[in-house]
Amino acid sequence: MVRVSRQMEISLVALMFLIGSAFLLKMCYLSLVFNTVFVILFLATLYFYLRSRHQINIPPLLLSLVFLALEVDALGNFFRMYGQRFGPMQYDEFSHMMVQLLITPMIIWLLQGFLRKLGHHFSVRLTSILSATMMFSLASFYEIIELWDELYFGGQRIWGPYDTATDLQWDLCGIVLGTLVANFALKRIPHVTQVSHPEPEMI
Repeated sequence: MVRVSRQMEISLVALMFLIGSAFLLKMCYLSLVFNTVFVILFLATLYFYLRSRHQINIPPLLLSLVFLALEVDALGNFFRMYGQRFGPMQYDEFSHMMVQLLITPMIIWLLQGFLRKLGHHFSVRLTSILSATMMFSLASFYEIIELWDELYFGGQRIWGPYDTATDLQWDLCGIVLGTLVANFALKRIPHVTQVSHPEPEMI
């Protein structure tokens, strides 16, 4: 029974990953209303899954930051801001930086929560390093999604020879800034988890 439950959980996580990837593939072509509703439902599913299965309660503030991050992209598409200047930079650059900045704190918080459940009490700084590598990997995967859209689905997501490198540059800036924010803020946000064994000393 435990093995079946574990297989179902892995299948559910894989399904959520595929749905999320498909959404990112077509998000820029969908309506603002659809994108907003989808993000709310996706985040709600993630919240209740982690709460019921792993006893991890994501703070509403962190969920709100992730929602805001995806709205930055959705609103940019809705108002056709991509390709336009936004202050001292292009909106595309602003979007990549802000999305990573707003999502990074929740990734760090979640990773720290999972590590604690496994009995590893890492400091926020060490968890931040691990999270930053994960975030940059996810940002790189998004650039691959843009490439797939361009090659196989007739999309127009790559605007020049330096587009991907520029996107990753601003992703990295956002991750660094998000990590700095997380190191300051997450010390003030407790983990609401149920740990069934004593925690070792902090590394």
